[in-house]
Amino acid sequence: MLVIVTVLTSAVLLAGCDSLRPTTAPTPPPPDARTVTAIITEDGLRSHLAKLADATDVTTGYRSVGSPGYDAAADLVAAELRGAGWAVTEDAYTAPTFADGGGSVLEAGGGTYGPDDILPLIFAPAGEATGPIVAIDWVPETADRTGKGCQVADYGDLPEGAIVLVRSGPCFRREQVLAAQAAGAAGFVAAYGWAPSGGVPRATLIDPGGLEIPAIAAAGPAAEALAAAAAAGGSVRLATDAGTTRLPTRSIIGELAGSEPENVIMLGAHLDSVIDGPGINDDGSGVAALLEIARALRQTRPRATIRLAFWSGEELGLQGSVHYVTGLTATERGAIIAYLNADMVASPNGFAGVYDEASAPEGSKAIGALLTAAVERAGGASVAVDLDGGSDHVPFGQAGIPTGGVFSGAGEPVSEVQAASHGATASQPADTCYHRPCDDLANVDLELARLLTAALADVTVRLANTPDLLTQ
Repeated sequence: MLVIVTVLTSAVLLAGCDSLRPTTAPTPPPPDARTVTAIITEDGLRSHLAKLADATDVTTGYRSVGSPGYDAAADLVAAELRGAGWAVTEDAYTAPTFADGGGSVLEAGGGTYGPDDILPLIFAPAGEATGPIVAIDWVPETADRTGKGCQVADYGDLPEGAIVLVRSGPCFRREQVLAAQAAGAAGFVAAYGWAPSGGVPRATLIDPGGLEIPAIAAAGPAAEALAAAAAAGGSVRLATDAGTTRLPTRSIIGELAGSEPENVIMLGAHLDSVIDGPGINDDGSGVAALLEIARALRQTRPRATIRLAFWSGEELGLQGSVHYVTGLTATERGAIIAYLNADMVASPNGFAGVYDEASAPEGSKAIGALLTAAVERAGGASVAVDLDGGSDHVPFGQAGIPTGGVFSGAGEPVSEVQAASHGATASQPADTCYHRPCDDLANVDLELARLLTAALADVTVRLANTPDLLTQ
């Protein structure tokens, strides 16, 4: 009996030891493109947007850099990523931020125009100017970027104290303002003849450095009054109420580790909004797209690491993405195989745009071809777009990293080709609420957002599972 008891006791002890041995969790499977894209739904996107809207609404009503709304949104995104099993870090920096006091005014042709028709350009200094108005290559209601004003010579011999009226040209508004300033202008008006009252766009001048004259954007009614005053040789008065301060901010970075960490696929969307609205389409829709992709990829392990970036400061001049890229070592830059951007993917009169930019680095065309095919697999028809340096893919491209992205249109009128690709209305803006207070939850096309999000997810999975796909 003693022997038997001893054997049984040993057996029990051995069994107990086995149960206490550490077990290795099974390695998650690689993601499958069809499975991942099927997980992405309109309901999922709607849920992300609703949470983002709540975080925005209960604070300041917008998510501009330095605002409580931005900080609440950043905390929300970090929590959502952690809940989906992603590792989260922050890329913190100090940034110039812009505040509009709301007291700007323009007097022209016997009329007075306020915030519905004019807005100070971001980072333009506050100031006042009264003088003759000079129209530079004025073309009423045009939305193209063929205007003059990018060079000092475009302004000729300006009369003393001149205020210049300048439509969009093939350069940044900052370059036009600096050129006008160097030519002797006392004030600058960025004209948007096609924009209705209440819908004036507010461009960023990227950096407050070197700016000395007041500069405003003017919607159609104010722009036409200025053009008429210029034709009559009249004078106008403008006064602006705005200012710039430096505040701390942060971009949120989420990462899903791959089995080959030396290879990275990166996606980005900007988390900040303008100071003029809640930014649910611009770019809450891109944020929702990345969060939905994060949810769809949970409990998978691709070969390449997948990294998601939610940028701060895009609306102020790509601040977050520039800070991130310039902070990378050569090895870290070299590890990023591709960068995919999602900036506005739910425009209510939009289209399925795929980046196609002549200046993009080698490999970008291949990304565009992959996205085009992915849009078709998701049930849509794509159209090529060139954002001309207008979003967060730019610093990655400048660093030699292949770039691509999807886009549904902004405040510019939709072309006939764009309209035909998705049943939109030509000659009308893709988003009439672009940079306006009405860019809320009612201002999104969730089916278009699902289509473009699915295409992004599709290409992300294919690149992550086959890191050498762009070089095959």
